[in-house]
Amino acid sequence: MFRSRQRVLLAKEESSYGSDPTPTVAANAIDAFNLKVNYTPEILERNLVKQDWSPNQPLIGKRYIELSFSVELKGSGSLGVAPRIGDLFEACGLVEVVVASTSVTYSTYSSTKSITAYVYDIPDSGNARLHNISGCRGNVNFVFKAGQIPVAEFTFHGLYAVPTDVSAPSTPTYETTVPPIVESASFTLNGSSALVVESMNVDLGNAMETRDDINSAAGIKQMILTGRGPKGTFNPESVLAATYDVHSDWAAATARALSIVVGSAEGNKITMTAPKVSLDSIGEDDRNGIKVDSIPFRLSRDEGNDEFVLTFE
Repeated sequence: MFRSRQRVLLAKEESSYGSDPTPTVAANAIDAFNLKVNYTPEILERNLVKQDWSPNQPLIGKRYIELSFSVELKGSGSLGVAPRIGDLFEACGLVEVVVASTSVTYSTYSSTKSITAYVYDIPDSGNARLHNISGCRGNVNFVFKAGQIPVAEFTFHGLYAVPTDVSAPSTPTYETTVPPIVESASFTLNGSSALVVESMNVDLGNAMETRDDINSAAGIKQMILTGRGPKGTFNPESVLAATYDVHSDWAAATARALSIVVGSAEGNKITMTAPKVSLDSIGEDDRNGIKVDSIPFRLSRDEGNDEFVLTFE
């Protein structure tokens, strides 16, 4: 019997696509929750003409593995040292720039790396079951809620492999940084901090596709990203136009700079910026008897590969 919380996730950047870099419990363990491994098939229906209505047995065609989980958004705790989740960001189309003793930055990029993920299902005793998922590329959604831990929600697609019974891993070593709380945060839109916002999210909106190949196992050569459509939502309290005129911004499709800063501890201060945010619509909602605006938005390029920047400093 396996229990949902008795699992170990390891993830490590691949040196070349699909090449297992052998992640270890000492260096590559990821604190995760809501972890799911789904084996995703293309069902080949065989609608053959027969003398009766009884269906023919279908076959399994192309297949891959979908891995999804969430992590606490936090830095390494040391200036200029990348957090372990940095490998995950790079497999979602972000590029990492490390400035020694200063900062680590992740920004949108028109290329992507890949990771291998190990997921161990660990029973009470005996061996474990290993899901070895190579060639993972995916998408990430960042969630900030007042008074909560900021979260990064990942979805990866990886190459199909049969799970195997292996020896249970030794006790993993996790990053010990305590995540910041979304409080006393600096949220600004067009330089204004006048809006009272309970939550916001930014989704990179990566388009995940398969690179099909008749010579490859399971009919898939690679998992690829073919583009992105970054978007998000936030929910400010409704205010007078004199305080902030969201309706004029929306009607004129005016792009504004958005930023949020969470935390203050060295190596664990998180800044997310987007230079051009345009509002899709303005809906009404209620929060504890207070009228709020429900606003989806989109992130757009300035000069290219710069619509989203995440910095740990």
